[in-house]
Amino acid sequence: MENKYKRRILFVGMPDMAIVCLSKLVSDGFNIVGVVPPHIGETTYGLMCNFTKSLKLPLITYERQMDELDFLHKVRQLNADIAVVCSYNKKIPPELLKCVKSGFVNCHPSLLPEYRGGNPYSNVLINNEKETGITLHFMDENFDTGNIIAQTKVPIDNKETMGTLFNKMNYLCAEFLADFLKQYEQNTEIISFPQPEGEFKKAPAIDSRNMRNFIDWKKDAAYIERFIRALNPFITAMTNFRGVFVKIYTADFSDKKVKEAPGTICSVKDTVGVATGNGVLYIKSLQFGTYMISDVKSFIEKVKPKVGETFGR
Repeated sequence: MENKYKRRILFVGMPDMAIVCLSKLVSDGFNIVGVVPPHIGETTYGLMCNFTKSLKLPLITYERQMDELDFLHKVRQLNADIAVVCSYNKKIPPELLKCVKSGFVNCHPSLLPEYRGGNPYSNVLINNEKETGITLHFMDENFDTGNIIAQTKVPIDNKETMGTLFNKMNYLCAEFLADFLKQYEQNTEIISFPQPEGEFKKAPAIDSRNMRNFIDWKKDAAYIERFIRALNPFITAMTNFRGVFVKIYTADFSDKKVKEAPGTICSVKDTVGVATGNGVLYIKSLQFGTYMISDVKSFIEKVKPKVGETFGR
């Protein structure tokens, strides 16, 4: 099928955002002249390569680093007008930035300069933001600091999870990027403005390696409930019970005052109520070690938790 648009586009990305956005660009008829997948050491390398091959697009890969002479030569040979980046965990080296006429444009899922970093999705939920957004910006030698091209705001729904926000942002990003590239097709002069200087909220990674996905029962119940949603389903909030690791997927909360210390079970009926620094967290679904993934009723039936037992100790 002949491309509808003529500007030559180099695409760089990692699933899932990359697959959603690349699908949109191909279906809209954009001229994708090469796709750079994740490094071969990444778990998503094979998925991105197979998807690219299914679209009959050329793969452009590197062995170790993105400033390798052979890789830079392959990119130059593409004679790309512009490069777009949809989720990537490596800095684009200055030598590579110079290989594309109009530069590299990144799709970042936050309203920069707020929430620079690898996980805006979880951090905006943890911080109880009411909206987030998508930023298109030029890439420079650092993460998420280049000139802003365009932004659009996105409301955060009540009870939003990391998964629902992630999926919503991916599809909105695909539309936003396609609209930008249609404008670029008509006019290659891209207007941008520098990001303001100062201190802004960060979006660091959250995972078990840095222990940042473990529940702090001394926090308020409302905070812990947001924390659980903010890590569901890709990371999951963790604690332990009877010496076994527990992942909590969904919960409710109340501001009910109880005398029990944070982390202590204060009620067991249709759900398990756990005392927090302020209020009670009611567990709805969880994974108990490798033994079971279930709703809380099955957990109560099979594990038989008792009032006075503790989580997180």
